[in-house]
Amino acid sequence: MKSTFPLLKPILYSIILIGFSLNAQNTEKKSKVTPLQIRYEIENNIVLLKNENNLIPIRNLEKTKIAVISSLPKNNAFEKMLDKYADISHFTGSSLSENELFKKLEAFDVVILGYVPSDKTRGLKHLFKLNNLVFVYFDREQNISITKLSTNSDNILYTTDTKTITLKYTAQIIFGGIRAKGKLKKNILLGFKQGEGLKTKENIRLKYTIPEEVGLNSHTIKRRVDSIMQNGIKNNAFPGAQLLVAKNNKVIFHEAYGFHTYDKKQKVQLEDVYDMASVTKITASLPALMKLHDIKKIALDKPFSTYWKPWQKKKNKRLLTFREILAHQAGLTPYIIFLNDLLKKGKLKKRYVRSVSKSGFDLQAYDNIFIKNKFKKKIYRKITKSKVSSEKKYKYSGLTFLLYPEMVQQLTNTTFNSYLQHNFYAPLGAKTLGFNPKTKSFPNNIVPTEFDTIFRKTLTKGWVHDENAALLGGISGNAGIFSTANDMAKLMQMYVQYGTYGGKRYLSEATIKEFARVQYPDNDNRRGLGFDKPLLNNAELSLADAYPAPEASSDSFGHAGFTGTFVWVDPKNQLVFIFLSNRVYPTRTNRNLYKLNIRAALHQVFHQAVLPKKK
Repeated sequence: MKSTFPLLKPILYSIILIGFSLNAQNTEKKSKVTPLQIRYEIENNIVLLKNENNLIPIRNLEKTKIAVISSLPKNNAFEKMLDKYADISHFTGSSLSENELFKKLEAFDVVILGYVPSDKTRGLKHLFKLNNLVFVYFDREQNISITKLSTNSDNILYTTDTKTITLKYTAQIIFGGIRAKGKLKKNILLGFKQGEGLKTKENIRLKYTIPEEVGLNSHTIKRRVDSIMQNGIKNNAFPGAQLLVAKNNKVIFHEAYGFHTYDKKQKVQLEDVYDMASVTKITASLPALMKLHDIKKIALDKPFSTYWKPWQKKKNKRLLTFREILAHQAGLTPYIIFLNDLLKKGKLKKRYVRSVSKSGFDLQAYDNIFIKNKFKKKIYRKITKSKVSSEKKYKYSGLTFLLYPEMVQQLTNTTFNSYLQHNFYAPLGAKTLGFNPKTKSFPNNIVPTEFDTIFRKTLTKGWVHDENAALLGGISGNAGIFSTANDMAKLMQMYVQYGTYGGKRYLSEATIKEFARVQYPDNDNRRGLGFDKPLLNNAELSLADAYPAPEASSDSFGHAGFTGTFVWVDPKNQLVFIFLSNRVYPTRTNRNLYKLNIRAALHQVFHQAVLPKKK
């Protein structure tokens, strides 16, 4: 018998090798299913069964009060994704009686019910009596045991699992980040049959997905961005930062790095609110001015003094046009430090400052710092008296941006803040985009800026960093806007799409194109109207010399902020780039963000990480 074993060994080895080969082939077949294909399959498994009055996707966010209640675990991905699109009120059924809950929800225009069948959800069944209920049925058991009351809902979304990506994608269908296109794979007990499923026409808002969906490489992007960010933190360019990038109306990257401060106590979170500094110019002043241009309240080639009467009496200013001023071609004084008028020997003058709000002192600059109302007029007078260079060439000036809020109010009979909220921020669903976040009840953390040793004598946080904007009560056209990266992306995506977002037109295409066009290239001035533009020969430059990345198209535009923020949009490449940091912590003298050229390097990553085309 011994002599037969050697003969069996080759046969056994062959069987084992064949087994390994078959297993390898099966593994190879499995590996061919890419993460992107899995996502597409999940999209197709979410079925829109009813959609009365085309409620889905939800539009008109400024007029629609939305609530959500679900039987999913706390902090679930479904509700978190809904929050990315709109200001939504969240409810749980545990702390209220059925009648109390029903009465509270009746006050909303739309109620989203995320339903996973369990003993805990029995008390939610009475909610099907609500008008405009969006019933989202997560049928994990695939047995449709829910009561027939659910058929009373005018809007039904159905899917068969509660995987994280399924929860996220279902929420995106509700707000139009993804088009509904799924079909039922079998009959279900609610009376819906295999093959049924409604389609929505288009995705009207940002989708949240992976780079591969737009032809970019996730691994390359992650590796290069991580390296640049960690190098920035290591070299004290900033204690922390975050980056959001969208391409083709899809958010493909959003990551946070580091901490709020160098003591590493609080990590940067994606929902953190940042002081946008001069990015305010293109997110507050310009939307208002472009809207006024659209409705013919202002004309670019008329004298600015047409709209700001005090300048009519100034020989050096009365003929300056709106176009020259917005393009920084007017020769205006770059900046005036108005804080100097409030200080005497390092102390704040009681004539202009109080520690509590009282009659005539309503402009709050910081905790326990209230500025005299009349100081605003002093600012306006100083700007009116400021010098103007006779040489007409590019000279950056932010002075008129301090005047725009008052000008907008005079032209519209509406406060600057209200005008922006009504016409832009609320309809966009950009709930954190606005002024003075410390006065609002946001759950978001606000990232600190500079430790101020001159004016506020503390770490500046929750109030605008820019002193001139602070002296105007935090509401200004030069600085003062705060935002999360996600809310900023909505406004920037509207720019990329030349005035439309969420199924609504905000500005005319012609107006945005005019404001985003280089105005005086023959004078070596790269600027648009308020918008910053790439260097005139940017495509010919190396990364070290370019602004922003050399690959950015000449159609692109954006702005940088003194606190360490930078937003850039590129309609030709359909790219939105949002970099947020607090590089001024603990002091504005820190310029390593610029020395290391971090923003241009990050920008370049998303132009270069292209997947090879399949043959």
